[in-house]
Order: sequence, then C-alpha cells, then structure tokens
Amino acid sequence: MESSSLHSSITITKKINMIQENIRTYQISKKSERELLIASAIGAIITILGIVFDAHGTYPQILLAMNYIIGLSTGAVAFLAMLYLSNAGWGAAIKRIPEAMTGGMLIGVVLLIFVFFGMHHLYEWTHENVVAVDQLLQKKTWWLNKNFFIFRSLFYIFIWYLLARAIVRNSIKQDEDGNLNYTFKNRRLSVAFAVVFALTGSLASFDWLMSLEPHWYSTIFGLYNLTGTLVSALSAILIFTILLRRSGVLDGLVHKNHLHDLAKLIFAFSTFWAYLFFCQYLLIWYANIPEEVGYLIKREAGSWGIFTIMNLLFNWVIPFFVLLPKAMKKNEGVLLRIATILLIGRWIDLFWMIAPPFMPNSPLISIWSVGPILFAIPLFFVLTFRAISKNNLIPKNDPMLIESVSH
Repeated sequence: MESSSLHSSITITKKINMIQENIRTYQISKKSERELLIASAIGAIITILGIVFDAHGTYPQILLAMNYIIGLSTGAVAFLAMLYLSNAGWGAAIKRIPEAMTGGMLIGVVLLIFVFFGMHHLYEWTHENVVAVDQLLQKKTWWLNKNFFIFRSLFYIFIWYLLARAIVRNSIKQDEDGNLNYTFKNRRLSVAFAVVFALTGSLASFDWLMSLEPHWYSTIFGLYNLTGTLVSALSAILIFTILLRRSGVLDGLVHKNHLHDLAKLIFAFSTFWAYLFFCQYLLIWYANIPEEVGYLIKREAGSWGIFTIMNLLFNWVIPFFVLLPKAMKKNEGVLLRIATILLIGRWIDLFWMIAPPFMPNSPLISIWSVGPILFAIPLFFVLTFRAISKNNLIPKNDPMLIESVSH
C-alpha cells in the first residue's frame, strides 16, 4: 500500500512539473469571434431601434439583459470566493474561467446607463403625479428616488468590480513569483466579497427588480435572486470548461471529476432555487395579503401561467431529474445541454419577474425582446475568451493545483 501511494505521489509530482513548465493559452478562432461580434452588433441595432419605436417595451428587456450579464459576472466571483473560503482544492484547475468572466460587468455598466435613461418607462415611483396620490409610495421616497437609485446602482457595481479585480490581480501575480501571500490575501478578500455581495446583491435585486412593482414586497426575494445568479454563473463556467476541455488545452488538468463537482453544485443550488420559489409562493398564497397576492395573480393570468410552469421546468425539474444519476454528472454532452437549459431558464426567470407589469395579459416575445440579450451574451463570450487568452490557463503556482490535478 505504501509503495502504491508513493508511486502515485511521484506520478502526480511529475505531472505537475510538466504542467508548470508549459504555458497554455486558448485563442478563440477569428471566424467564431467575428460571428459573435456580428450577432452582438445586430442586437445593439435592434435595441436602439426598439428604444426609438417601442421604448416602453424595450427598456424592460434592457433591464433584463443587464441583470443577466451582471449576474453571470458576479456569480463567477461568488464561485471564486466559495473556493477560497472553503479551502477547496479541486477548483484550482478551472479558476481562470470564472476570473475571465468577471469582465462582463463592464457590459452591465453600459446596459445600466440605458436603464437610467429609461427609468421613467420602468418605474412608476419616478412619476411625480403617481407618487402625489399614493401614500405608500410617499413613505418610500427616501429610498425610491432617482438620484439615490442611480448612486446606489453605480456603487453596487463599483464595489463588486473592485473586489473582483483585486482577487483576479492577486491570482495572476501569484503565477509570476509563487508568493503564498496572494492566496491569503484572496481569502480575506473573499470574506469581504461574501459579506458585501450578500447585502448589496439583495439590495440591488430590490432596487432593479422588486421596485418595478413598489407596492409588493418579499423578504425572500434577495436570496432567491442571488441563488438564481449563482446557478446561471455555474452553468456558464461549466460550458466554458467543457468547450476548453474539448479544444485540448486542458488535457491532463481538468477531467470528469471536475465536471462532476460542478454538476453537483448546479444540482444543489438549482434545488435550493426551487425551494425558495416554493417558499415565496406558499407564504404569499397562505397569508393572502392583497399587497402580496397581486404579484402572483399577474403571473398566473392568461398564458402567464404556462410561463410560470416553464420557469420551474427549465430551472429545476429538468436539471433535477437528469442530474440525479451520478453518471449524468460526468457526461459532457448531457452537462452541456443542461447548462444551456439553465441559462435559458435564467432568462425565463428574469422575464417572469420583469415583464408582467408591462404585458399584463400574456408574455409577448417580440423582436425588441431579443435585441438587448442578443447584444449582451455574444459580447460576454468574446470578452471572456479574450480574457482567458491573455493569461496562462494554468494557475501554475497555486498551492491547491496538486490537489486539483489529482482530484
């Protein structure tokens, strides 16, 4: 037994030495990058035309795209923080991927600026004549006012981006000199991010999403959105991991056990999302308070009921039953499809939260609905792949790399 263990240790050490001697980078093909940029440009044109011809229907979709992209980026930072805080070694081999995803927050800033211009179309509390005759909104003006809303929104993204860049910068610097202090710094930064994001992420969901219907409230709403954010980010990380693995640049570094652990996290947080969805629904239904039940009535009226069922199917039912067997959590093809379904599910969930006040009778998917998300997602993939190509895919001096490669 001792001889076998020693032989295994020597083999792993040799593998690590070989990995550390090589610099691995990935460059997206010019054709693929061009196609993604063209798609993003088409989305931008559709969005601008939508603002001109149907501003009332387009601004909610810009808000959706903003929340979607910022969620992917901040969720990636949350995943990095989880690795550092739990001292998890298995994720070291793939951490360059969530690090690269953090740049998507810049796309979110662009979309947020458009949201600022469209606030009058989105939020009824920005209408002075409405607030003047509504006692409840009058009591909320200390929080729900344009200037404070803009300040808070910019502050949220600023603090998230600041902490994300600090974590990524320390990780890259560790590649250069192997100083363990960078790992300790990132653990402290991860504590800060976990606390800050739990608070500001919840507040952001209250500001950007819940205040669309300012008479309604839910104490679960913040955690519900943070969970959805994490599920979508983990799904995107899984997709990037599989694509890079298939390209060959992660040979000897990432294998099916890494995919298995990512799939387990997705399975767990998807189920937690469903638990929160049910809890929010059950408490509102049971309490039967007029200010609360109106939210659900809108989402069950007409064909919105079908959309509610789709929300549950895409975000929990399908992933849950497909990922139950252990073998499915290691199957690349299955995982790629499930991750894609969950990313579509996140769009459905955000559409379900945002659109009903603007489409009270039924969900209408028009060309203006497609523009903002078509602009954001391809551009997010381009920026992520570019960020991946700038650095060594292997965090060669990470103290957890040996554990990750031998996972």
